[in-house]
Amino acid sequence: MDLKWLKTFTTVYEEGSFRAAAEKLFISQPSITVHIKALEEELQVALFQREHTKVSVTTVGEQYYKMAKKLLAHVEESKNEIRNVHGNQKIRLVIAVSSALISTDILKVIHDFIESSSNYEVEIVMEDGKYVDATLKNQQADVVISLQKTKSKDLHSERLIRSQVKLIYSSNLRIEGIYHDQKLKELLINYPLYTGYLHEHTPIVEDLEREYSIRRYHNVQDSIFAIKLISEGLGIGLLPEVQIKTELAEGKLNVLDIGALGSVYAVDIYMSHFRNQAKLNPFLSYVRSRFE
Repeated sequence: MDLKWLKTFTTVYEEGSFRAAAEKLFISQPSITVHIKALEEELQVALFQREHTKVSVTTVGEQYYKMAKKLLAHVEESKNEIRNVHGNQKIRLVIAVSSALISTDILKVIHDFIESSSNYEVEIVMEDGKYVDATLKNQQADVVISLQKTKSKDLHSERLIRSQVKLIYSSNLRIEGIYHDQKLKELLINYPLYTGYLHEHTPIVEDLEREYSIRRYHNVQDSIFAIKLISEGLGIGLLPEVQIKTELAEGKLNVLDIGALGSVYAVDIYMSHFRNQAKLNPFLSYVRSRFE
């Protein structure tokens, strides 16, 4: 069996059409048809149902896709092992990191891994957190590290960090209240609350509105921009402490605990179920050791 047939089959499955698969693989559409037909004849089953320009995967095709992905991953893993033995070629690892995690320890950990792993060629790309599934499915990255949650059954995830959401405000703001509850009420009444950069904010804001008077809140899509606004004293916000460690250490921001209203945010590392174990394991082991 030709491995090109398997690659073509999995690409047609993922892209949903012969034409899209041809564009993805940079080969002609007739070549796609030849590969799929050859694979079906080899297996003696129909992997796709064809209706004019549309194709749909069969039940057998669904089952075979998982097998094919595992087989291709195993082949790639074997190649990497051989390359490692001979030391002739570096292992390329693409790590996508949510832009919301720029001010956390994540980038420092990745940097330290690069420094300690001379056999890796690492590329770091920014990911806005909304497209974790697509980033991995389209093989734009080997792993994604993100605050955002995904329910995709096609992905494997591991928890790296847990961080409580707090109300944050600039250390330049003059707060008259002495007690915690007085400070919280004063901030919510007198300053706009920036939300929107993490979709889980909605229930927290609703709970705050039920207990306190909120002056107003603004939807800000980028957490880095929100932190800048808040640091300048132009409003207050809701953020997990892990995102503002630098600002807290520099004395630019203060935090107020909002108790049970502050949900726990998690930083997770996502990867495909069909990941290349030999390629990823050294990185995963290193990251786990740093966040234990």
